[in-house]
Amino acid sequence: MMAVMMEYLDKNTVRIILNRPARKNAVNFEMMHKLNGFLDELDKDEDLTVLWIQGEGEAFCSGGDLEEFHGLRTAEEAKKMLIPMSGVIKKIISLDAVTVSYLNGPAVGGGAEIASSTDFTLGNASAKAGFIQGNLAITTGWGGASLLKRRIGYHAALKMLATAKVYSAQELRDLGFVHQIVNDEKDVRQWCTEWVKSPEVVRAYKKNLLPEVERKQLFELINQEIERCAVLWEGEAHHKAVEQFNNKQR
Repeated sequence: MMAVMMEYLDKNTVRIILNRPARKNAVNFEMMHKLNGFLDELDKDEDLTVLWIQGEGEAFCSGGDLEEFHGLRTAEEAKKMLIPMSGVIKKIISLDAVTVSYLNGPAVGGGAEIASSTDFTLGNASAKAGFIQGNLAITTGWGGASLLKRRIGYHAALKMLATAKVYSAQELRDLGFVHQIVNDEKDVRQWCTEWVKSPEVVRAYKKNLLPEVERKQLFELINQEIERCAVLWEGEAHHKAVEQFNNKQR
């Protein structure tokens, strides 16, 4: 079973599905590799207008797969995961198409970071999101803090990050993290048809709204997040928290 699937809904609309439902679509190295390849393909697609990302089953994404990543002990080892996945996030941000994440269930930890990277986030009634990294004695490592601040502002972002609380769909809507609550995938499909059919227009607006100088500044902030997370990653507090988490899952 492929960790990620991609399908064209029409010539202008593509859906990427995170496909590890048994692990609540947790990100592993295979998923990173597949996402990276798909995004490279889409970057060359001149007809693309909308990219829709969702999870398979009843979750969007539970973040990094701690069972697979538990062997990463030092800061340098952690960067072998943090840098490639932050690269995926940067490619989503840079894509010259409207990007939307559909929270068909929980998006926690790195899952919330992925959701923050898209232009819009929709969610159904079971949607939840939380930056729970703090409970594992680390910070966001893929760029989530910088992206969250852009979306909901400094004070709301600081509270969401530093409390590590998981928020309900309505709370996320009130914060502005979720832009619209929908019933199901049919509503998301309808939402994807609302955009102009000219990819050139969408590309131009994306460049207007995130010019190169701002994108470089944002990417530098993401790079700083990687460094801070890596330092905390090799700390004993993090390793103990991961061990306790994995023991609970067994």
